[in-house]
Amino acid sequence: MSFAVSRRALSLLASAGFTLWVAGSAVAQSIPEKEINRDLVRRALLDTCVYAEAAKEGAKKEKVVDGCQCASFKVMKGIKEDAVSKISSDRSIPDELYNATTEAYGTCVR
Repeated sequence: MSFAVSRRALSLLASAGFTLWVAGSAVAQSIPEKEINRDLVRRALLDTCVYAEAAKEGAKKEKVVDGCQCASFKVMKGIKEDAVSKISSDRSIPDELYNATTEAYGTCVR
């Protein structure tokens, strides 16, 4: 009996996974390419900061998001509009901004 249950459970899991994959593919294809603006750049810096800082050994996970939000806002305060326009045309955030976010994180988390 347990073999039949296991086989049925695997079958259900496989069909559920396939359904999610198909649904995910359809949703991903319908998402339009976003216009790059200051907030989108800030959120990209925030996301990268959170992933990088949370992955560090000994990171205070409860402080990572707040620290990265602080850091991304600090970096964006110093960014001129022409730099955002360049990011829009290149569709690439310069490493200098990621490095500045990492440096600013150190001043935001205590």
